[in-house]
Amino acid sequence: MDELFQYLDSLHPLSDELKAALVGRVHRESFRKNRPLLSVGDAGDWIAFVEKGFAKLCYDIPGGYERIICFLRAGEMIGRGSYPAVPSRLAIVALDETVIWKISRRDAEWIAEKHSSFHVHLRRITEIQSAQLEMHYLLQALPARERLAKLPKLCEWMLKDKRIKQYMIADYLGVDRATVSRWNGGKFRSGID
Repeated sequence: MDELFQYLDSLHPLSDELKAALVGRVHRESFRKNRPLLSVGDAGDWIAFVEKGFAKLCYDIPGGYERIICFLRAGEMIGRGSYPAVPSRLAIVALDETVIWKISRRDAEWIAEKHSSFHVHLRRITEIQSAQLEMHYLLQALPARERLAKLPKLCEWMLKDKRIKQYMIADYLGVDRATVSRWNGGKFRSGID
């Protein structure tokens, strides 16, 4: 839980009282590779901190493919805590063994009522998640070649992370998988490996 506290403190100072309130309401959960943290249709009324592992936020598209909206790494927040009891149209799936610290929307609201500074933490988490989604939406609006050209600058870490396969990059960019294979003369991780 120390990593969670460090993350929250980086967003806004975290008091000892707020830490104590979180301890009883944040729960640790583990997920094996390829297991859903959130399935389509489940209520997405929680947020979580990724302590360890790697996951993807995605939805299914026609033709048996999926659209990956973002990848979630250790040290990042995930979830949709602001939508109470609304069935999710998205899925979050572990791509590695993943450990999270999870808090329900109800518990987060209770803590914010008692510790008003927690509103700042929740707002900053929402801003960070919104920026991530906005970057993806803006990328999707570009022609396919421009999406590929922008990837190294916007998300160089994706090209370096060997857990992310070519087909995942294609699903993230919304381009044909063969296009990614041909990209950069077939040298997918050129100069990176």
